[in-house]
This record gives sequence, structure tokens and C-alpha cells, in this order.
Amino acid sequence: MKIALSCDDLLIRDHYTEIVETLGMVYEDSTIYTLAHKEKAMLGTVELRKIRSTYLSHKIKDREQLAKNSFLIPNAASNLFIPCSVDLIINISNGMSSGIRKCDNTKLVTYFYDHYYLNRKKKALREKIFNSYVTKWSKAALCMSDEIWVPSESVKKFVEEFYNGPVSVVAPPFNIADYPLTPKEGKEFNYYAINAKGMSEECAIELTSFLDEYNMKYIFFGEDAHLDILKIDEEDPRFMGVRCSGELAPMLGNARALIDISETAFPEDILKCLSSGRPAIVKDSELFKSYLGDFGLLWTDGSASKLIDSVKDMNNLYHTYDRKKLYNIATNFHDIKFKSDVKRRVDKMIGDNHVHSGADCCH
Repeated sequence: MKIALSCDDLLIRDHYTEIVETLGMVYEDSTIYTLAHKEKAMLGTVELRKIRSTYLSHKIKDREQLAKNSFLIPNAASNLFIPCSVDLIINISNGMSSGIRKCDNTKLVTYFYDHYYLNRKKKALREKIFNSYVTKWSKAALCMSDEIWVPSESVKKFVEEFYNGPVSVVAPPFNIADYPLTPKEGKEFNYYAINAKGMSEECAIELTSFLDEYNMKYIFFGEDAHLDILKIDEEDPRFMGVRCSGELAPMLGNARALIDISETAFPEDILKCLSSGRPAIVKDSELFKSYLGDFGLLWTDGSASKLIDSVKDMNNLYHTYDRKKLYNIATNFHDIKFKSDVKRRVDKMIGDNHVHSGADCCH
């Protein structure tokens, strides 16, 4: 059985492309087909694999630019062909790569990670002009899938609005081994870890002013160029920037709690904290609640005033949470569990001789 992988892009290392990497570890001989690839942007094992991409790789620098030029994707996808020698394609999609051309007898399963391109708030005029065309093309391409897997019930509901084929929830992977639950002894839990992603300059100023006033320590992590106004200098120790898991894990594991008001398709940074045995203050989200539940989390609307109220509450609660129970939330997304689930589902598909027609499932 020859298996290929396909995806929208390999432009940045994030949770979406980490799923591509994880599946590449399961199917080591598979070639990856993608609409746009930025060489050496991925790190990890992905760059060591055979990668086939479209002419968009020479035009596109990042995902924002790809979204603005999404009207080019249908043509680019039709000019990238996955050979008929491939028996099964596992497509990891944000809404576009299902349209990469294949043979009729090649089975296609799509892991529909997020409807980023379909539901994105359009920013460029050409996006608005071509939105209806691209959306129709994208949904028709998704309907060519023999099966669609989704990461959550909310995405499942979205897909079932236009697809009548089998849709299954497959919990996405999280590399829990990088964020171990370490012994509590010796830890003071005397600072807050703040995710710079999603934190506006205004909100950060109000929050840090409150923390400074009451002598509460804090450390920002992640891309923080938009918060330069708060920095004393380039070496400000309160800002650790983007770091590898080896540096980030102990920082999170020693924190009183995480403050994270970012809005993403998957709560990866929150899971890093929970896996390390620490609670979190996060932005209220039905999607995040479907993944995480409520234990160890204080939900906020993301405003500075509500964040400050939540910090006051967390100061009284952080020591009451069972660290093992926090860690167990993250185990629901163990990457080994994901790999086993995918293998089982693929083995079942291999035994199914059904040849799919898009007309069967699209409405």
C-alpha cells in the first residue's frame, strides 16, 4: 500500500505542520505534496523528506500572503499531480489542499484541521472579490474525500453542513513528552507566564502595571515584537521570546499560572502548561472548552480588567489544583494515541474497496 501526504502549506512550524510531521513519522516513505513550501522554514524532520510543491512556493512567503492570493490556489492545485501509483492520500487541510489533483481510484482521507481560509476575515480586496469562487471550489474539493477526520465537534458540525460522507473526530496530537510533569519540591510558583501571542499593547500595559504595582513577577514568551514599547532594552529578562521546548518547559513548570488570551485552532500552548502541572487563565472559547473542559482554567473575555480580576482569583487558587489531574488533561492528546488511531483507521480503509465519487457526498 503506497501512501502519500498532502497539506496546504509548509511555510511555518506550528501545530498544523507538526501534524504533517507526526504523520510523516508514521508513514516514513511517503512523499509530501503541498501548495507552498518555504525551504528551511520548518526545521525538524519534515525538511528531510521528499516534498513536491507548486509554483506558489516561488511567490508566497507566509500564510497571510497565501490567504491574500487564495484565488491562485485552484489553478496551482490542478497543476500538482499525485501519481496513480499512490493508493491512499492522507491530506491535512486548512481548506485548500484537498484540490490537489489525483487519480480517480486513489483514496483520499482529509484531516480537516481548521476552516482558516473559508472563514477567515477577508483583508484584501481581491480576497473579497474571489471569496465566493474559492469557497465553492474548496468545498467541492473537500467533498472528493472518502472520509473526513476533524479535531473537534465544532469543526465536525461545520463540515456536516456541506458533506454527507463519514466524518469522525480524531483528537489531534500533542507532544506531551516535551512538557513533563516534574516534582513539585523546590518550586516557588512566584511568577506568571504570559503568552505574548494575542496580547495587545494596550492590554499588556494595563496588566503589567497591575502586576508591577503589587510586586508580582511575570515572564512573556513567544513572538513579542508588538510589545517592544514595554521593554527596558533588548535584553529585558521579562521577555524570553520564542524558545525551544527545552527552555520553555521548565519556565512553564515553575510558573504560578499561564495567562493566554490567544485565539487559535488548537490550544497547544495551554496544553503545554497543563502538561507541566500548572493552571491557566485563558480567553473564553467554546472550542477550547470542548478540548480542555473546565478544571484548572479560569475563563476571561480577554479584556485587561477581567484579566486582572482573574489574576486576583488565581492568586488564591493556584495551590489548590491537583497537578496530576492537570497533566491528565494533556494526555488525551498524546501523540502516540493519535498515531495509533490513524493507523487503525487507515488499515480499515485499506480493506474497503469502495471507489468514491464526490457526487456521493456533497450537497
